[in-house]
Amino acid sequence: MASSAASSSAASSSAASSSAAASAEQPRSRNFLLCPICKKTHWSLPVHLRRSCMRTSSEADILAVVESAKRVVSNLLRTGRVWEYSLLSRIMQSPDTIGRMIEELESRGNAVVGIPTEAPTAAVPAVPDVPVEAPAESSSESSGELYQCPDTTKQGTSLRERMASLGYYKKHSLDHDLLVSFAKFLQFDMSNENFKQEVENVARFLYFMDPQQASLLFVRQHEKSREYFLKLSEAGLSKQTVQNYIKSVKRFLKFHTGSTDLCFTDRVLHEDCKNYISFLDNIQTATSKQVSKETTRKRFDTFQEGVLSSTQVTAVLAAAKKDFLAVIGKLHAGECSPGHQLTLTELQLVLYYLEAIVILEHAQRPGVVEHMTVTEWISRRRDDTRPGFVVVAVKEHKTAATQVATFVLTQEQEMWFDLYFSEVRPVMLGKKRKRVEDDDETDERFFISSTGKAIYNASNDLERLHKKYQVPKVTSQMARRAYKTATKELSDVQKTKVAGYLTHSTATAEKHYRMKERGSAVDAFLILRNLRGDSDSDQSDTPRGSSAYLTDQAAYDKLLRSYPVTLDGVPPNRSQRKSLAGEYERYCYDRWRSEQLERRVQHVLEHFARRLPSESRVKAWIMKQGWSANLPDAASIVQQWKPSGGIDVAMDSVVLQKFCRTQRWKGLAVADIEGKGRGVLVTRPFALGEVVCDYHGKVVSRQEGLATHTATAEKESGYMFFYNSGQVARCIDAHEEECPCHPGMCTFGRLINHSSKKANLRPRLYSVDGKDVILFIAIRNIKVQEELLFDYGVNRKSFAVVPAAKI
Repeated sequence: MASSAASSSAASSSAASSSAAASAEQPRSRNFLLCPICKKTHWSLPVHLRRSCMRTSSEADILAVVESAKRVVSNLLRTGRVWEYSLLSRIMQSPDTIGRMIEELESRGNAVVGIPTEAPTAAVPAVPDVPVEAPAESSSESSGELYQCPDTTKQGTSLRERMASLGYYKKHSLDHDLLVSFAKFLQFDMSNENFKQEVENVARFLYFMDPQQASLLFVRQHEKSREYFLKLSEAGLSKQTVQNYIKSVKRFLKFHTGSTDLCFTDRVLHEDCKNYISFLDNIQTATSKQVSKETTRKRFDTFQEGVLSSTQVTAVLAAAKKDFLAVIGKLHAGECSPGHQLTLTELQLVLYYLEAIVILEHAQRPGVVEHMTVTEWISRRRDDTRPGFVVVAVKEHKTAATQVATFVLTQEQEMWFDLYFSEVRPVMLGKKRKRVEDDDETDERFFISSTGKAIYNASNDLERLHKKYQVPKVTSQMARRAYKTATKELSDVQKTKVAGYLTHSTATAEKHYRMKERGSAVDAFLILRNLRGDSDSDQSDTPRGSSAYLTDQAAYDKLLRSYPVTLDGVPPNRSQRKSLAGEYERYCYDRWRSEQLERRVQHVLEHFARRLPSESRVKAWIMKQGWSANLPDAASIVQQWKPSGGIDVAMDSVVLQKFCRTQRWKGLAVADIEGKGRGVLVTRPFALGEVVCDYHGKVVSRQEGLATHTATAEKESGYMFFYNSGQVARCIDAHEEECPCHPGMCTFGRLINHSSKKANLRPRLYSVDGKDVILFIAIRNIKVQEELLFDYGVNRKSFAVVPAAKI
């Protein structure tokens, strides 16, 4: 339990990380290029084309499009910004003013989108912003991964092209008042994570009903509305997807009739809206039968295909295990910086393999992977009677309203997940381009994509892993169906345990809710493992931390003894590497150069520590060093640069001010600490001098603090921080479990435990707009999963509470 602390000293130290938070990220010296297919600008057009618009095209075709886009933007910058007044006059006087203006804009390299069309045209279709499909089906939106694997099937976009060519992807601006208020309602009142998709559906519907202006007057056009839903079906959308469109429009109207002032401002329109909702109810009733038939057809197709065996379900895990263990070996090897020696492909392999373990081996839904949090991982529990197994509980998933999803890991699997958490995940988070206004929960999610954002669609990641190893695709539904079929010969008790493990949304699962106990979860896991034909020996056929893992690491260590990495050194040639590293010579060469480049980048950053340099100045200084190869990129140096300021100006940071105001500190989690009660662990590394969090509470006088300390129960009296602000003795009162100004939130600072010898934080007093703020500064580098500690100072003379008090 966190207790009272002494007044913090005013001594200053380096706080590069905290000061850097205030500085805006410096953009690279490059231009955003326009994709000619989707008509959007992209920071990296080649990556976008490979992932989305030209996934099935050759590399030569992609490069040709990129070069064309470069020429267009060059011409735009050179000539597209200057307009002759006479030309504008001729355009205004032409019979088709808008058409003539569009023609002139496009000739200068601009793109005009959202042009209303009277009828479908045969023009090149634009790829829609967001794919439209039923939530029950796997979404086609990517997690942002670029995973190189054989393209064994043609990924056509005929449905998208047909929808785009018919104009059904055209939509009104999402910034329209009607849509903005609806989006906020879905996001905050309904806690709908897929609210953007629903708002997109409504925006497209409104555009079809009236391309000129978004309004509620469509409620008086029943026949046109019915025509729209019919056209969606004719275009090829599934009945379930059409049903989703109807649900979105219905919810949109219910919001405006029940949560706005429409009934007071326009009673006639309000009544028309209510009649329209009844009209949509009738359409839903008719289409629901078609949805049922569609579902029956899918089940029939599944029946025809047959059910997979348990071995077939986990075939991709067996195929990828050798490569996965090799990467785990590199992570397990030594005390190097987290994951830095791994390539992007290796990082993704670890991520995808662990996702596949949860979905295929443990038969959990993709939502468990997508919503699992760092706190849930830290709070995992070991089984009391079988300590070789740990149980992870996930609160948010498909049936979260009635059940908590659980899955069980062996000791080896726990080690894999822990290596990902401590070594790979921090690297993934480092790839995220942070913005001041970001307020998402990415830092809290356990699984992070290579773009630094939370996993959006685990099913897509699973599909990439299957393609990588050319194994027939197995989905979550196929895996769960296989396990359910395999249990038909088991006893009723065993079936019940498996049903609980699979978190069924049936009456059976609710009836046997007690099966969420850790022992029953382990029992269910062992049943599934036996169905797969696994045994205890299977889990230990490759010893953890064995020398087989460390072969390439040993080779690299041997190479370093003869050719250590230095700033100005030259890597050994191939024959020298062969004699020392054997078959790992290429790996050692790449890693040696990578570490040298990292040192050189740090060397350049240290040289320009005082002020932000220009790219040309950095490039000139690098050339003076005499390095002939393995040169740092000047643009990257400028982007990575951070000021070397001190902790004195920490609260000048806009980001820190926002964190103090919202109490949404990143990289922290509350956990039960053995022998201490609650404490705070870090979920990402913190550097020396970095601001970790604040001590938040009500600022009162010393006398008020002492009175509260005396009056409150012993359990609560410890959450008092006494300090001296100049000549005035004050106290931060945080004895209440929930902060009054942040209802429902327990702040981190009050839960940090005491240590006078192992402290990794120190408090420091700041004043912002006349208000006192206590920030905790890291006094050394703090590793992932390390507990935060600071010296309460109870033995100091300045301590404000009487020595006899046990706090």
